[in-house]
Amino acid sequence: MKRVILHGCAGWLHGETGRTGVVLCAPGGHEAMWSHRAWRHLADDIAAAGLPVLRFDYPGSGDSGGGDDDPRFVEQAVASIVAAAARLRELAGVERIVLCGLRLGATLAVLAAEAMATHRSTAAAGLILLAPATNGRTYLRELRALHGNWLSRAIPDLAAAPAQDGAQQVLAFRLVPETVARIGALNLAHRQACPAPRVLLLDAWPGAASAVASLAASYQAAGVQVELGGFDEYPAMMQSAEYATVPERAWRRLLDWLRPGAAPARPRPHRGEPRVRQTQRLQVDGGFEQPVWLGGGRLFGILCAPRERLPAGTAVIFPNTGGNHHVGDGRIFVTLSRQLASLGVAALRLDVAALGDSPAAARQMSIPSIYSPQPCADVCAAVEWMRARGFRRIVLAGVCSGAYLSLHAALANAGVNGLVMANLVKFRWDLADDASAGSKLQSMRGYLVAARKPENWQRLLSGEIRAWPIVSSLAGRVARRAAERHARLMARLRGAADIATVSGFACHAMGELNRRGVYTDFLYGTGDLGLEEAAFCFGGDMKALGELERVKLHTLPCLDHSLFLPESRQAFAEFLVRHVMRHEAELAADTAATDESPQAPPLASEPAYRTVGLFNSANP
Repeated sequence: MKRVILHGCAGWLHGETGRTGVVLCAPGGHEAMWSHRAWRHLADDIAAAGLPVLRFDYPGSGDSGGGDDDPRFVEQAVASIVAAAARLRELAGVERIVLCGLRLGATLAVLAAEAMATHRSTAAAGLILLAPATNGRTYLRELRALHGNWLSRAIPDLAAAPAQDGAQQVLAFRLVPETVARIGALNLAHRQACPAPRVLLLDAWPGAASAVASLAASYQAAGVQVELGGFDEYPAMMQSAEYATVPERAWRRLLDWLRPGAAPARPRPHRGEPRVRQTQRLQVDGGFEQPVWLGGGRLFGILCAPRERLPAGTAVIFPNTGGNHHVGDGRIFVTLSRQLASLGVAALRLDVAALGDSPAAARQMSIPSIYSPQPCADVCAAVEWMRARGFRRIVLAGVCSGAYLSLHAALANAGVNGLVMANLVKFRWDLADDASAGSKLQSMRGYLVAARKPENWQRLLSGEIRAWPIVSSLAGRVARRAAERHARLMARLRGAADIATVSGFACHAMGELNRRGVYTDFLYGTGDLGLEEAAFCFGGDMKALGELERVKLHTLPCLDHSLFLPESRQAFAEFLVRHVMRHEAELAADTAATDESPQAPPLASEPAYRTVGLFNSANP
């Protein structure tokens, strides 16, 4: 697996050479995040079968350059697929190209194949369309329903600002009005002809009214060699990354369809040294990015550094959130890394060993594995790696499970100087937590807000909402609280240190970080489940934190748990930048105090690090 850069897009080459190569055309937005593990392992599987594969991020997505505000996203994505096919021919010596797309990526693959068909030498030899979005209007309607459902269930007490001017918000991602209109106009049934002689279609929703089956029939009537199959593993794959699975039957069928083209490549004539040396460095606004492998090659990350060489000061590390790869929901860590680079601060987007694009990323995962000791050790390895490169202060910034990894890495590694943690739910993971892992719980406030909505009672009476998991969860919380209080009382009676309980551990941890001088910022949404845990550990008024001058807990009304809302990501960005600038100011003051020159280096002024509008839904 080799990192490649093509026309501002970041990608991966899997495999070496072959006569037939495959370009993977990813889905868009949240579907690309959710299916990343499946997509990466599909590329590994195809390469293992003898066909080189190129997977990549479209312009304005993933690790690629640009933002999601490009009104020509569809045209740019199609052009990038065509460019990826040409690059795969160049890198792997392939003679035939198969385009393989998932959801919107399948639709884009058809458009790219049409563009490639204008020249016989570049025409696609085949198409693999996985759960294709055959009708753009239907696809957009599905996205609106998904986002509306999330708004009503996940954040019932937050009033999210609606998208403006025809834009469409889909979880943490945004489609600008021009892209909404362009996608809405797409309909594969209205295309003139199939642009490839062989097509494999896998239908996630088969049936008499299936649009995929209808498309397959029209292709077949036009003389195309078509194979149509089911994709019943699709729902298990297309869910939040910590729950998502890798399809096995579908991927085997896909490999069987590809296998006849897996012949070895013919030897290529020697053409001398290439005119332009391949580079893995990507120029971005405010700096540049390059892939790094650390921890003995076990861990992958993207280091984003300022364009101008500056003295190594503060650096930020972003660990994974849940099962997501290093990009983060809504590209939050990409956007923040580049913003920090423009301020002269480096940042590392990290994949722990089991996730994302790390070399041995796991094919399967579980929530307990996210909270296990190994990912924490991986974050510590990243801290050591950054320290070895001269950075004098390290800040860890994480969301949910990423906050947990940050906290425990800071406790284990004295090289950490700052923490910014959003919606930390667990201060410690115990064996009892394994049993409840995967339960999609809300805070008591969330349940109370939901209970005030008549439609939720209708869903409960109809059986759409199951009451027992909620009752069981609440009963478990009450029992846990009672057990914790009893353990605290027993510890006091014995005169022993109360670190066996979660609350005792949390208080001891905060005291230790404060003693070491680690600046620690907790950020919580007012209705977040993690705030209940913090209140239980530190007291309803957070009394236990009162005398810790370097530990602060902030509650924000606009913060949803996963930072899907633009307002939530903006709030996180502002707190992080202020936190980092505090470190930068202290480093500048230290330098001034020890410098022979009487004039201290100027501190960054307020306008230089303002983040207003960074995640604004009207100005992403």
